[in-house]
Amino acid sequence: MVAIMGEALIDFVGGRDDKGKNLFYYYNGGSSLNAAVASARLETPTLYIGKLSQDMFGKQMQAYFEANNVELVPWLCDVKENSTIGFAKLDAGGSASYVFYTDGTSVTQLSADEILKVFNTYPIEYLLTGSVALALEEAGNHILEAIKRVGPSRFNLILDPNVRPTVIADFEKYLQRIYQLVEISYLVKLSDEDLLYLFPNKTLDEGIKALLDLGAEEVVLTKGKDGLEWRNNRGVNVAVPAVDNPVVDTIGAGDTVSGAIMTFLKENKIGRGVIITAEQATQALTFAAKAAAVTTSREGANPPHGSEII
Repeated sequence: MVAIMGEALIDFVGGRDDKGKNLFYYYNGGSSLNAAVASARLETPTLYIGKLSQDMFGKQMQAYFEANNVELVPWLCDVKENSTIGFAKLDAGGSASYVFYTDGTSVTQLSADEILKVFNTYPIEYLLTGSVALALEEAGNHILEAIKRVGPSRFNLILDPNVRPTVIADFEKYLQRIYQLVEISYLVKLSDEDLLYLFPNKTLDEGIKALLDLGAEEVVLTKGKDGLEWRNNRGVNVAVPAVDNPVVDTIGAGDTVSGAIMTFLKENKIGRGVIITAEQATQALTFAAKAAAVTTSREGANPPHGSEII
């Protein structure tokens, strides 16, 4: 199975009604929730690792996970603390900027020992982590500790930093967490914006090389309307264009790419010890680009089912 570890939260997205009044619409969200649903809708056995509150929003997200066939860890679904909240503002192109309210909420409650219990209970082949949970110092340290304690051979680690500057208290400490996870990652998937956050003094090509030099076996770079790239140190250097579809907004697009890439890897039994070919990398990127195009063609993070990808 694949597992996604990180945050499930409620996104309040700003908009206007037909009279021009400001409104906030709320959606199930969080990078990890979105990626888990994306993977499960592509019919991949998927586990979500994260705490869910017993408040109204936590129950809503639990029902959403279950409706999309995402498996939950029973002993992580009883948090008394409130659910984590995010506010998103869309620009003219549909790209979102975020503010998160995390202190004392569900995303901060997962301990390293609880994570290890999950690792020792479920047959995880691929693990994706990153975003808000990794950006928060205490939560991020617990994730790093648990993964390092089991070691890189336990599963294929996929890292999606999905950098969220507004929740990073100490950027240098955050970078050290990221770099330590890169060292033991099978694949790092990130956007061009993420790469420039991590390596502000490098070009995109130099940043990709830095990730590979740190230890990542594979790097997938998303570049919005400019498409996707796949690189490694074994000669794979391929790119595919983005699908030319009308864009409603970009919420969940990168998470859909993560879910699609994991689905492709699992279906084709590609991971550590298996050399991916340029043809396979191109197929994976094409599949991910098509999936992301469906997500961006509709409002909010609403990943496609397999039957919607043509």
